[in-house]
Amino acid sequence: MDFPYPYYLYGSDDSQDQDVIIWIPDSLMPPTQQERKILVQELVQTHQKPWNATLVTIKDGYLTDTIYPKAWIDGLNNSLYTTYHLHTQKHSNPIKGLMKRNKLLGIYKTARTTLTLLTRTHLRTSVRPVVNGVHPFEMKLKALKMVNFFEIDDFNQKNTKNEDIWKTVAFYLGQNISLIENNIEIYTKKDLIKYHPNLENLVYRKAITDTEKQILQTYLEYWLTMAEHYGIYTSEGIFLKCNEETINMKDEVF
Repeated sequence: MDFPYPYYLYGSDDSQDQDVIIWIPDSLMPPTQQERKILVQELVQTHQKPWNATLVTIKDGYLTDTIYPKAWIDGLNNSLYTTYHLHTQKHSNPIKGLMKRNKLLGIYKTARTTLTLLTRTHLRTSVRPVVNGVHPFEMKLKALKMVNFFEIDDFNQKNTKNEDIWKTVAFYLGQNISLIENNIEIYTKKDLIKYHPNLENLVYRKAITDTEKQILQTYLEYWLTMAEHYGIYTSEGIFLKCNEETINMKDEVF
């Protein structure tokens, strides 16, 4: 049975997972994020695809919608555009160029993702109140300042392995630092290691020793300093503003 929609592999060419974008017509994109998640699961299961997939809509060569907060359109658009050639593809690249990145959203998503992965550690009482919901962004930064990776041996996440969590946190921190400080966009593990060689063991899910924990702790502390100096954050209801950028904190879109 042929897959009913165009699909595209993207991201690292040496990834353990097959990350795939499925392009569906605007008229078929469900209105809620939960319905979108259900639809993509049904498509993958029905056609027996071993994919880590997401849905998108595309107009005039650029992504216009996806599943939030699993991804966001500027990063996903640019990832497909720059990594399309790394994979064997069935369909031609539908993306015709790069989108301008919303750096504020990148900072917010890095903070929220890291905190989410800490919700079952000893930090849960300080982390859980600020993971979701609407509150001043500085509360997330304050919670992250309490993190000491030397105190963590098990993240206790039911559906995610510890090595996957170490990898995710390392990738987000390195990727975001490069974007904010140098306007460098990173979408593969090889590129991340090129700019952040100290993160190699973490990103490639190797044994985590005190050396790796110290490296990640240093990165987190550096990222916090960078985030705090990015500008003046103004939280107004569900919206966060800084440096003429605005994001919706509830849906993680700009």
